[in-house]
Amino acid sequence: MHGGSAAARLDSIRMEWMLQVIDEIDDAIGALRLASLGFAAEIGLVAAGGLGIGAIGAAFAAGAQYSLISTSSILLCAAAGLKYRGSQFHPNR
Repeated sequence: MHGGSAAARLDSIRMEWMLQVIDEIDDAIGALRLASLGFAAEIGLVAAGGLGIGAIGAAFAAGAQYSLISTSSILLCAAAGLKYRGSQFHPNR
């Protein structure tokens, strides 16, 4: 038997209301989870950038080759530029 028979049908306003409330709570939790993951990713990018700048400074202080230092600086600037450009592009807004 599938839902076609009259005995298998259940109409309950309270059950429908409860399912709607649970669905809204689930949507709110999902939105908070996505926001927290986005925030954690931003913090991770800042930490990675800080470590990259620190590594360049340490390499400079240790007397590393200028070509390696300039290459890593260019890569760090390129990554920052791509991040900035990506934050400016919001197709859904």
